[in-house]
Amino acid sequence: MWARIRSVDTVGAGDGFVVGVVSALVEGRDVRHALTRGNRIGALAIQVTGDSESLPTRTELDALEQAGGNGTQASSAAAANVAL
Repeated sequence: MWARIRSVDTVGAGDGFVVGVVSALVEGRDVRHALTRGNRIGALAIQVTGDSESLPTRTELDALEQAGGNGTQASSAAAANVAL
């Protein structure tokens, strides 16, 4: 379940986590889903330099969740392929 990811820049990790949790709760998702989404987006955030550059689009997020990705760049790439 846990994946090793390479941390490039931790700026934006907390913001990404909050974006994931709040957006899921606003959509009416359960807490478990909200925390998982927050973790995925936070994991994406630390893999690039900057604060908002890694935030997924709605389409990318849907594909990542559908593919069951864990927030690694590899799972993001797989999710992007699912979305195409």
